[in-house]
Amino acid sequence: MAISLFPQSHGLVVNASGTECSAAISSSTIIQYFRYASSISYINISMVKKGLRLKAEDIVLLILPLALLLLFLIRPKAPDTEKHPDLPETERRGPEITLTVYNPGKSLITEEKLEDYLVGVVAAEMPPSFELEALKAQAVAARTYALGRVEGYYGSTESHFGADICTDPGHCQAWISRERFLEVYGSEEDWDKIEQAVEETRNVVVTYGGILINPLYHSNSGGITEDAQEVWAISESVPYLQSVTGPDESSYPDYEKIQLYSWDEIVKKVKTRYPQAKFPEKVDMAIEAYTVSGRVDTIRIGSVSIPGTEFRELFGLRSTNISLNFPSPESVEITTIGYGHGVGMSQCGADALAREGYSYEDILKHYYLGVEVEEIMQ
Repeated sequence: MAISLFPQSHGLVVNASGTECSAAISSSTIIQYFRYASSISYINISMVKKGLRLKAEDIVLLILPLALLLLFLIRPKAPDTEKHPDLPETERRGPEITLTVYNPGKSLITEEKLEDYLVGVVAAEMPPSFELEALKAQAVAARTYALGRVEGYYGSTESHFGADICTDPGHCQAWISRERFLEVYGSEEDWDKIEQAVEETRNVVVTYGGILINPLYHSNSGGITEDAQEVWAISESVPYLQSVTGPDESSYPDYEKIQLYSWDEIVKKVKTRYPQAKFPEKVDMAIEAYTVSGRVDTIRIGSVSIPGTEFRELFGLRSTNISLNFPSPESVEITTIGYGHGVGMSQCGADALAREGYSYEDILKHYYLGVEVEEIMQ
């Protein structure tokens, strides 16, 4: 079934990055998005706003009084090492969807064909050694997220300078050019394989109730994904982002990591966030509660209880699927299973399912409950 899209939209402040999801999320914005989503049956791809080119050289002062007036009316530009890029003037017409992409590394906004842009996203987000059906699932998730960004579903574009999407994985999705990919990561055959995954899923997206979903994904779930409500402070459940059991992912490099800390190191880190907390001389910490997927909900360190998500961020851990071991009264061994926030599609799990014979549609429907995998109408 094909779906049609129309321009009104609200959004989440969240990126879809595979390995990490570090962008802050507004719970009220998330709730607003899902309430809005439940009342709509169709979406439309809107025309991109035409950007204004604001360059210093475009301002010509012809008369001295005007120059003096401008000194009072124009706010001085704050010191900034990042040049404001120009926003291309573009319209989404014709047989192919286009979008504007901000590359913060080059301080540049370019107009790209959606399908060409997606090849760079899949190349940056998933190893080309993964099964073709897993790469296809990644392509569809990335396409869904990109079009959601075009519609404004995932929050402000201020950090994009008005562009639809950026190449910062901490804010949107990772992206790599063909030249850089061939130089650092892969071969022509690998790139061709990724192009095939994108082409064979052209115009395919994931929807729930007729609208684009927020297709969150992460690197490794440890065999079970997390409920979105357990990770972010949202009052309403997201029906397609529930905890699901997946295949064994223990053979992948990102599955397990062990880190050893001294008690003094732990106390020092926690005090940066909780300066009034009290700590004994010896190790005093314990996991207090778990989420439905077995990840840490809260952990006590000395006199303070910390949410598992905050503990992960504070110590730079791979996930909240944590276990503790105490080699001595002065040290703590922290073991993490999986990599990422754990919500939505596990990339390693997608590859494992593909090896079991799952199609990309099967994979997407396994991780995003109750969804449809559909083709968009342009």
